[in-house]
Amino acid sequence: MLMNYIDPQNRHSVYPVWLRFFTLVAAFAAFVIFVGPSSLFSKSDPSLPWNEERSVLSRDRTSQFHLSEYQPKLTHVLRYKAQVEQYVQPQGEINILIYPDGNVKGIWNGEYDRADDAHCLIMAASFAGNVDPTRKYIENGVQDLSKLYFFTAGSYNVFETARATGSISDVSGFLYVRGWLDSNYTAVGELVITRNKKTFGTFSWVAVPVN
Repeated sequence: MLMNYIDPQNRHSVYPVWLRFFTLVAAFAAFVIFVGPSSLFSKSDPSLPWNEERSVLSRDRTSQFHLSEYQPKLTHVLRYKAQVEQYVQPQGEINILIYPDGNVKGIWNGEYDRADDAHCLIMAASFAGNVDPTRKYIENGVQDLSKLYFFTAGSYNVFETARATGSISDVSGFLYVRGWLDSNYTAVGELVITRNKKTFGTFSWVAVPVN
């Protein structure tokens, strides 16, 4: 049985240090179980897209961008059209425009089937943002100075039909599209949707400029 001991000087119970540490760990674990781990990550994890929203600037401020000599130059409007995928399954299509002043905007459209046997029809989904030349691309500890990052935020509305019952749900939430341009102007990125900024779905895409 665990025992505390009495400090003879102050006549009060003193718990061993290891026991106090164990108590703190147990309390933290109980908190995570109660509120859910995503509640912690959504506030502190900088990789989650809603924690990047402050990087979206007003249109009149994007002229302050200064690309490095290694990053792709934005001399004309870049147009991208790509299939969005999740686990190699198509999930609609995105169209993206990247402007010479650094502004970025686009739409997500189409329809797709989910793994849980629901059919999704994208009714409306748009996003806007900008490039961020200050973001550094690092892979396996190596920095690639030629990559140019962009981030956008928006909203989506999808009609989800359960095939088993035929019931239709009108679902809306937050939409984020972000990615990297390389020196050949190939764009690689992801599309993230979330209804509550806690649970979310992530889709991938790769695109080259189109005429």
